[in-house]
Amino acid sequence: LPRVKYLSQSIGTLYTPEMPAALKEIAPRVDLMHTHMPFIYPTLATTRAAFRAGIPLFYHQRGVFDPERLKFRALKKSVYLSLIEKPILRKATTLIALTEAERASYSALGVSTPCRVIPNGITLPAPRTAEGDALVAGEFGIETHHRLVLFMGRLHPIKGADRLLHAFERIAASHPDTILVLAGPDEFGIEKEFATRAQAAGLAHRVRFAGMVTGERKSSLLHRANLFCLPSDAEGFSMAILEALAHQTAVLISPRCFFPEVAEVGAGRIVEPTVGALETALREMLAHPAALEAMGHAGRALVADRYTWASVTSRMVDAYEEGIARHTHGAARLPST
Repeated sequence: LPRVKYLSQSIGTLYTPEMPAALKEIAPRVDLMHTHMPFIYPTLATTRAAFRAGIPLFYHQRGVFDPERLKFRALKKSVYLSLIEKPILRKATTLIALTEAERASYSALGVSTPCRVIPNGITLPAPRTAEGDALVAGEFGIETHHRLVLFMGRLHPIKGADRLLHAFERIAASHPDTILVLAGPDEFGIEKEFATRAQAAGLAHRVRFAGMVTGERKSSLLHRANLFCLPSDAEGFSMAILEALAHQTAVLISPRCFFPEVAEVGAGRIVEPTVGALETALREMLAHPAALEAMGHAGRALVADRYTWASVTSRMVDAYEEGIARHTHGAARLPST
């Protein structure tokens, strides 16, 4: 596709002037079009091309319509929703939700278009290796006797890393061998503030900032972690949680991560994203290493059963086939599934 041009950081619309012509050329050769994010120009251009060509449109929101996320730049989003996104949502063939919470957020917008709940998929990682542990030890100074609590996500207020750091400060004395690693891009410019807080608490040697991690570094950290924690205020479908589970790592998450299966299968705990609740959960979970290990096994089994690409792809293909048939034959819209 043509090169994307950013209009401004605040708008983030990803304006691409060459895209309409490219889509007009592509449209006659495809069976459907599938967009993956509201509030951006490529989605608007794609939906217009699909509607003009009479092609079925499938629409992902990727967690963007979560009520907490809609509070950010609320006025701008409200206007855009009314003028642009809602008409698209009502005319689309099928809406795709990653979770039941996303299905509910579509309904909250007053949209009754058929919706399918289909999660993201993942490839199960290779088993943990001594080489991976050595990589973590060499880069982050985390030795065999250390316990590792891992946060992996954008350093952004909505993700709750500040509350996790505060809770860690409270439990650090009673868990002297535990290290906290905060991994992820400093999107909001708050890493320096976190580092200053850790130093003031006398924990600079026990709080590590890994920055953006990928590939073997990321996989090795996830394998080595005793506990993964994401106390987020709003998630669509967290790939970080899914990756932690796939790496056989116990998880501690918030209700707003919308991953109830974690508690259902015993792969971790779900607590409110408050400093007090996180402190209590960290104390209790870190005090029982065998229980953490059992949670890790349960998480890996959950992913193998429900979230492999074979399972997810099959569900998406089924949604495509049903939507295309309904669009082609003009059948009455089916109830959401």
